[in-house]
Amino acid sequence: MSRAKLSALTLTVLVLVLVVAALVGWRQLTSPLPGDDPADAAATCAQEVQEGDVVRSSDVTVSVFNAGSRSGLASQTQEELTGRGFIAGDVGNAPGDLADVEVAVVLAPSPDDPAARLVARQFGRGTEVRPTTDQLGTGVEVVVGDSFEGLTQAPRRLRAKAAGSGC
Repeated sequence: MSRAKLSALTLTVLVLVLVVAALVGWRQLTSPLPGDDPADAAATCAQEVQEGDVVRSSDVTVSVFNAGSRSGLASQTQEELTGRGFIAGDVGNAPGDLADVEVAVVLAPSPDDPAARLVARQFGRGTEVRPTTDQLGTGVEVVVGDSFEGLTQAPRRLRAKAAGSGC
């Protein structure tokens, strides 16, 4: 084979490899990230919990918001909760109307929500579960303040005393 034909063949093969790599790269670049699909998020939460059902930390998504001035408090709290098996939700700063939280408050559709009660137990028996219709993040929402020092020893599962959302 002549040198010119060999060079042409090599160049053709390299162009084909470049085109295939570009197509695969474009496909990967434009595909959704894991967890971005709303169907994936719904699958991580227990749907409806009935009275008597057992709610486990691995069934509950928790979002944490910082109402204090300590930087990174929400992220640190989220890490502690995921260490106990909870599913990580959103992390951020609490809105202004929740700036009065000193230790911790759990936000849920009802104060008897089983998932919210399980999360509240992680912060201590006296932790308030405040009913709200506003959705700050995914799942059960926790707002922590400057006086929050860490999670307490608590169960990782709980028998529901009332029906609830499970998230």
